[in-house]
Amino acid sequence: MIKSIIVCALFSSMLILIVISRTSNAATTVLYEFHIREANVKRNETGVLKNGNSSEPELIITGTRTSTVILQSHKPNGSSCIYKETAVYNADKNGYRVKYNYSLVPFELDTRLHATTLKIATG
Repeated sequence: MIKSIIVCALFSSMLILIVISRTSNAATTVLYEFHIREANVKRNETGVLKNGNSSEPELIITGTRTSTVILQSHKPNGSSCIYKETAVYNADKNGYRVKYNYSLVPFELDTRLHATTLKIATG
């Protein structure tokens, strides 16, 4: 049995996609799934009801959240950096667990033009 509802909304700078789905097979039922995407933030989450060997089903929620920020350099001729933070979380009968990953990479803007673009521009 598969029942699903898809809701997609676009606000000023935020895209929200919510998929409410009830998929049943012997061991697992997907209760909901949603994806939110903004200019610098992306979030995905899934809620699953798992029927294990116990008499009561277990609710498991998993998801990720990623955000990026461009950090401007205050030094003359200094390069900017991109700060990226990713959180992966899990909530189940053992509690809530989250793992963070941080990265800082130099921001490089490629100003070269592709050969095809140059051919089109020159005629």
